Amino acid sequence: MEATPQRDPAATDWAHNPVTGELAHVLSRPDGGTGRVEVELWLQPGAAVAGAHVHPAIIERFEVLEGSVAFLVGDRERPIGPGDGVAEVPPETVHDWWNAGDGIARVRVEVEAAPGAGAVTADRFVAMIETLWSLGALGKVNRKGMPDPLWLAAIAREYRDVIRFVRPPELVQALLFTPLAALAVRFRRDPLDPSLHGPAAPLWIEDPGDRLPDLLARRVGAGAARGRI
Repeated sequence: MEATPQRDPAATDWAHNPVTGELAHVLSRPDGGTGRVEVELWLQPGAAVAGAHVHPAIIERFEVLEGSVAFLVGDRERPIGPGDGVAEVPPETVHDWWNAGDGIARVRVEVEAAPGAGAVTADRFVAMIETLWSLGALGKVNRKGMPDPLWLAAIAREYRDVIRFVRPPELVQALLFTPLAALAVRFRRDPLDPSLHGPAAPLWIEDPGDRLPDLLARRVGAGAARGRI
C-alpha cells in the first residue's frame, strides 16, 4: 500500500489571486486520493473569475453565505445570495461567476471528481488553480486575470483534462493552441514549473488574521474588465 502523502507542516491554507479578487481558505484538500476539495471563498468588490469555462470531469457546488454572486450555469444566469440554496455545476457545463454586489461576498465551494473520473482529477484541478493564481500573484495576467496567449495555450494543453476555456472559440483554439503551445516551451511558459506549485508558490499567503477585512475591502477591476459590472 502506498503511503499517504504528507503535507508540509509550514504550508498555509490561504490562497489569493490579487487580480481576480478571489481569496480562498482551504478547508480540505485531495491529499491521499480523496478526490474532493472544499474551500471558503471570498470575493472582493469587483471580483470575477478569469473567464467562462468548462470542467470535463469535475462537479462544483457553490453556496453563497454573504453578499450576492451572479452565476452563469449553462444558459441560465442569476444572482444568488444567502439562503438561495446550492448552485451545482455538472461536468461539461459552461459556467462563470462574479461578485454582483458592492461589498464582499463569501461562498462555500465544493469540488469533486465526477463518478469514474478518478481521484487524481481533483489533484489536477488544484494544480491548475495553482498555476493560474500564481501567475496572477506575479502580475503575469491581464486585467481580466487571463495570461498571455502563450501561457494560455500551454495551460489549456497541459490541463485539458480538468479545464476548457470558452474564449477564444473552440475552432480558434484548435487551430492556434497547438503551435502556440510549442512556442510556449521555447519561451519557458511551463505550467508545471515548480515555482508555481507547492507551499512556496506565489498564490499562497500567510493567514491574514486581523488583516482580512482590509484585504477583502480592496476593489479589483476584473469584473469591470470583463464587462460583468
